[in-house]
Amino acid sequence: MTSIRIILFLLFYYSTFQAVSQNLGDESYGIASYYSRSFYNKKTANSEVLKRKEFTAAHRVYPFNTLVEVTNLQNKKSVIVRINDRGPYKSGRIIDLTEISAKQLNIRKVGLTKVRLKIIGFENEQMLIPYQYLEMETSPKFSTKYYQKTRLKYNKKYRLKRHIRHRSYLKKGRKKGSKVRQNQMNSKNAKKSSRGTK
Repeated sequence: MTSIRIILFLLFYYSTFQAVSQNLGDESYGIASYYSRSFYNKKTANSEVLKRKEFTAAHRVYPFNTLVEVTNLQNKKSVIVRINDRGPYKSGRIIDLTEISAKQLNIRKVGLTKVRLKIIGFENEQMLIPYQYLEMETSPKFSTKYYQKTRLKYNKKYRLKRHIRHRSYLKKGRKKGSKVRQNQMNSKNAKKSSRGTK
């Protein structure tokens, strides 16, 4: 009977905690909280001392020294933190932040907020560099009677850092559609050459 319970517990553990992908650029959504004062100046899960003025965080699954960009979905503010602890263990919450990280996201007064997590690096090395740009939701329409204004929304895009030490985390292989584009280019060049001979 005890062996069956152990097997069921292991199956539940691996299905809930280990089934999360940990690839560069992965995103997840959930509730973020921050540490209470009693946790500071104590050892974390990787034997570091938790400090208020360090941009660190706790996550259940992500490996230690993973760099995660946390974005507050209420005010679009973001901060980059390093995973060095395990938790939070309350249902619905996905990350615990330090005091300075919570201050950057403006959630100290609220306590809890919905956030988006994005993996931007491993082994304490930032591999994705974010930059802001404006994207149009609707294209402008011109007519003699009226002019429809465009709605703009801020979207955050990322580019891969040029020099990366830990290349083992990068996915190998060509991008989708690369062969199709090459075939199109070859066919165009063939048509041009045939026209030139005529």
